[in-house]
Amino acid sequence: MDVHVVSKANNEQHTSFTLPRTSSLILGLRPFSIRVRTVFVSLTSNNLGYARGGHFLHWWDAYPVPNTSPPPYNDDSSWGIVPAWGYAVVIESTTQIPQGTVIWGFWPTSTVPVHLKLKAAEPRGQWIEISEHRQRLMHLYNRYIELPRPPVSILSLDFGKDELETMAWNALFRGVWEGSYLLNQYVFSPNPDIQPPIHPLGMGMSWTASDADLSSAILVSLSASGKTARSFAYHVSHRPSSAGPLGLLQVTSSPSPIAEAAEAFKSAYPTRTIAYSEISESLDWMVSLRASKMVVLDFGSRDTALDHLLESTKNHPVLQSSKIVIIQVGNQQKVYTNEEMFAAREAMSRLGKVQYNTSGVQDTVMQSVGAESYFSTLNPLWNQWLRDRPRSIPDLQIEWGQGISGTGGIEGGWKRLCQGQVNADEGLVYRM
Repeated sequence: MDVHVVSKANNEQHTSFTLPRTSSLILGLRPFSIRVRTVFVSLTSNNLGYARGGHFLHWWDAYPVPNTSPPPYNDDSSWGIVPAWGYAVVIESTTQIPQGTVIWGFWPTSTVPVHLKLKAAEPRGQWIEISEHRQRLMHLYNRYIELPRPPVSILSLDFGKDELETMAWNALFRGVWEGSYLLNQYVFSPNPDIQPPIHPLGMGMSWTASDADLSSAILVSLSASGKTARSFAYHVSHRPSSAGPLGLLQVTSSPSPIAEAAEAFKSAYPTRTIAYSEISESLDWMVSLRASKMVVLDFGSRDTALDHLLESTKNHPVLQSSKIVIIQVGNQQKVYTNEEMFAAREAMSRLGKVQYNTSGVQDTVMQSVGAESYFSTLNPLWNQWLRDRPRSIPDLQIEWGQGISGTGGIEGGWKRLCQGQVNADEGLVYRM
């Protein structure tokens, strides 16, 4: 059984090690619990965020390093397991969930079986993790969903080719796609009279219909080739023309496939897709839209891209009068130094950025409409995206890895993420 661990002080420092199989089976299974083993997970830039914010947002708490780990990795004040989205299989259960059930959720980058203490949730087939050590984790990361399929053999874990591919796309995109859906549908509500807009953080904070209004706005998507940005562009393309925006400017290091996807979905507004170096050349196009507001969605742009955009608009005789709203959605694919973290916090305050939080918005929505209604609306839209996927992300290919250790496993993928080497057309998925 292999475990991947990351230094909490320096996320670029990481390693893997092997534990004997008996080490996870010493303790009996508690009531209302399942023992599971990770089957598939994806690695994206979000995983770097889970490590970077692991202390403050308690992602390190999800799966503590096993106390049977060899020194120094048994010191959980210094080393941690970064969780990832994907699937696990139930190998033992004291709940209504049978052995062999495949479950979607937030799993350890480890093949060591882990225990989850669960309570049933709505809709049927969904569960909430209630272990004491996970109570400070945001609700989104404690929700687990059974797959509506027959149990698998826990020895063979056989999946059909088509099912395997669908599971891979779920692991890669389901979480970020849902975050983008909430951003489009609830933060920038197309029908504020029917669905009052929700602040990007949720939490009952003030976010008015005027804040959410895109009917007189241009949207600027920075790092438009990222998975969250691609998902957001897909959702926005389905908005009614009366809801806006007046136009979408997508700024990316890979303009061609992003422009191809925009062309595939004929939205009610003009779209322009450019390289980072072309921001200044696009100002006249932005002026032609006659927008009074610019909403900048930073999905994890390069270091100077936002500053360049703001400086260019500030110095433009027409655009300088536009109201500018900046939503911070993601971060760059890299390990941030302490100095860079401090600079990012300073920029949030100086520029008046508004942080987006998927879990906070999802909580607010489900408190309003209920989980049953929320997922009955969400799931058909997700299935439609899966059918639209070849047009929505025409260039992106799944890159399969195997296991934990080595360049072909989680260890190699983490190294590539830390060094910013995972390209926009790659989706890293690992079979454990």
